[in-house]
Amino acid sequence: MNAPDFAWLPLKAKYGLANSDEDIASNIEATLKTEYRGFQELIEAKKGAVSVVGSGTSLKANWHKLKDFDGDIVACNAACQFLLERGITPQYMFCFDADKLVMEFFEKPHKDVTYIISSRCVPQVFEALKGFKVIVIHTGGDLHLEELLLKYGKNEPMFIGGSAAVTRGMTVVAAMGYNPIHLWGVDGSFAGEDTHIGQSTTVERRTKIMMNKRVFDVAPWMTRQVDDFKMLAPPLKAWGIRLIVHGDGLIPYLAETLGYETDLPAYKRIYGKVKNTTQLFWNAL
Repeated sequence: MNAPDFAWLPLKAKYGLANSDEDIASNIEATLKTEYRGFQELIEAKKGAVSVVGSGTSLKANWHKLKDFDGDIVACNAACQFLLERGITPQYMFCFDADKLVMEFFEKPHKDVTYIISSRCVPQVFEALKGFKVIVIHTGGDLHLEELLLKYGKNEPMFIGGSAAVTRGMTVVAAMGYNPIHLWGVDGSFAGEDTHIGQSTTVERRTKIMMNKRVFDVAPWMTRQVDDFKMLAPPLKAWGIRLIVHGDGLIPYLAETLGYETDLPAYKRIYGKVKNTTQLFWNAL
């Protein structure tokens, strides 16, 4: 009679691409056929602090802190227009998604923003940005990217960084020479009914994840972001790069348990040794 309505099981997730390898290769090849400025001109060209800004709901609560941020801002996807509408002009906007859904991020390009766009993005993105400052980056991991670079005689770097623009952004700004790296709107979970700073580009499936007895509402793809952060943060730290994660959510909470700097309220932090601090569990009804 006292049995719980659900049980918590260790999370085991299987991930896949949102677009086919063939479609992504077609996008890459279309980009390689054009004249473009390559990302290599930005490698080690910058210094000082940088903010990588995602579209997580926590940005709605703390965006105003970026008004006085002493450093450059790299806004990912919808975060760029969100900041522009509030009087904050990012130095850079970064996008690497290969789907036409990203076109909503480019409805109102800004002349003072430099757009760092992956070669895997759809050709319509580059059409929308004609006349604006665009730099092309190759985001590694796609099946045919290396062979296409060889085919077109492009001796240009490929950048890893996981499944989301914000985690890719961590490696991109590190390559640019920035240090420390601040993360804003990188939540990895929902806040109530909100999924992003605006309407999500897709219908979101929801489930519950538990870590260290704290429960978060997430979409399945968000768990991949958590894995990406766990993989990318340690080598950045080993290279001497300082990470500061702002806001609340699964990723800030994870960062706190792993010993990275956060601004989580004291009552949401973990103190002392916690067993299996990064183990995630999902609820099985």
